[in-house]
Amino acid sequence: MEPKQEDTGHKLRAVLTDPVRARRLASHMWRHFKQDRCLDEAASLSYTSLLSLVPLLAVVFGIASSNEAFSVWSGKFKVFIFKNMVPTSSLQLQEHVDGFLTSVDKLTYTGAFFLILTALLLMMRIEQSFNMIWRVPVSRRFVNKLTMYWAVLTLGPLALGVATTLSAQPLLELLGADISASEWLRTIGIFMFTWGAFCMTFLLVPNTKVPILFAAFGSLVSTVLFSVSKVLFLVYINQASYSVIYGALATLPIFLLWLYLVWVVILLGASLAASLTTFSDRRTEWRWPPAWEFLLVFRLLGHFHKAQAEGRALSTEQLMVLEPGVPSVSLCAILVKLVEENLIAQDQEQSWVLKRDLDRYSLRDLYRAGEYHLPIGKDLPVPTKSPWDKGFLELINSDELNMDFSLTSLYEGAGEKGGKG
Repeated sequence: MEPKQEDTGHKLRAVLTDPVRARRLASHMWRHFKQDRCLDEAASLSYTSLLSLVPLLAVVFGIASSNEAFSVWSGKFKVFIFKNMVPTSSLQLQEHVDGFLTSVDKLTYTGAFFLILTALLLMMRIEQSFNMIWRVPVSRRFVNKLTMYWAVLTLGPLALGVATTLSAQPLLELLGADISASEWLRTIGIFMFTWGAFCMTFLLVPNTKVPILFAAFGSLVSTVLFSVSKVLFLVYINQASYSVIYGALATLPIFLLWLYLVWVVILLGASLAASLTTFSDRRTEWRWPPAWEFLLVFRLLGHFHKAQAEGRALSTEQLMVLEPGVPSVSLCAILVKLVEENLIAQDQEQSWVLKRDLDRYSLRDLYRAGEYHLPIGKDLPVPTKSPWDKGFLELINSDELNMDFSLTSLYEGAGEKGGKG
C-alpha cells in the first residue's frame, strides 16, 4: 500500500485558514531557513551574481540579438529590467553594463568560451543552493546540467521577446485606451512578470518535483517582499550617504547590497515552498536518536525493498510519512549515503527506487557503508513499529553476532545465511 499523503491543495488551504497551523508552518520554515544558512547563501550568491552578471547578460542578449526578429525588443527589455528590477542607480548601472557588453564583441573564441562558462557556473551555483533548500541529495548529471542551462539561455530570449511583443501597451493602444491612465496596469504587469519568473525558478531549478501550488505560493511571497523591498530600499538609500563616502563608485556597493537583499527574498520564498512539502500536523516531540540510526537505515531499505516488490517508487515525502520521526535534514544525509553505496537511485519523476540486489548485499555490508553505531543492548523507544524490527534486534543482540545474512532474507524472514552471494 502506498503511504497516504495530504493533497497539496487541501494542505495549503488548511494552512491559510488556520492561524495555529500558519504559525507552526512559519516556525518550521524559519528553522529550515536557519539550518540551511540561507543568509550566508544569499551573501555568496550576491557576490557570484555580481561577477557573473555581465557574462550572463552577454550570453542572453547576444543570443537575442542574433535573431533579427527579437534584436529590436532585446534593447527594450534591457531597459525594462534595469528600470523595474534595480530600484536605484539603474541608469548608471545600465551605462556600465552596456559598455561591458560592447567590449564583448572583441572577444576571441577562447574568451567567449570562458564567458559562457562563467554564466553556466552561476546557474550551477544557484541550483546547488536550491537543492540544499529542497533537501535534494543528488544533483543533476553534468550533461543534464548543460542541456537544461543552455535551453534556458537559448529559449529565454525567445520567450522574453514574445512577452515584450505581446505586452499590454500595444493591446491597450489597439483598444483605444488611455495609456497615461493605465499606470496601475503596468504595475500589475511588472508584479505578474516577477511572480512568474520566481515561480518558474522554483519549479525548474531544484532537482526534484516541486508541487506547482507550493512553488506558486512561495514565489508569491517572494514577489510581495521584493516589491516592498524596492520601496524600502529607495528610502534607505536616499537617507544614506553612499555618494558622499564612495563618490563615483557608489553604484557598486549599492548594487551589491541590493543583490543581497534580492537573494534573501528569493531564498525565503524558496524555503517556504520547500517547507510546505515537509510540513506536517503530526504533533510529536520524538526524534530518532543517533544510537538507532543503523536501524533507521535498515528500515528505509526495507521500505524500498517492499516498494520494489510492488512495482513502485518512493518520494522523499512518502519516506517521511513512513518514518515520521525523521527530520528532513537527517533523511537527506542518509539518502546521500545510500546513493554513494549504489543502493538507490532517482527515476525520471525524482522519486527513489532500489538499484541493487539485496539478496547479494548483507547487513555487514550496510554497516560498513555508513560506519554506523551498532546498537547492542539498546532499549530505546521507537514511535512506529515495522515488521523488520524484531529480526534486526534479535540478530544484533544475539550471543554470536553474525551480520552475514542477506538483507533480503532478513526482510522476508527467511533467516538464511545469504551473505554476499
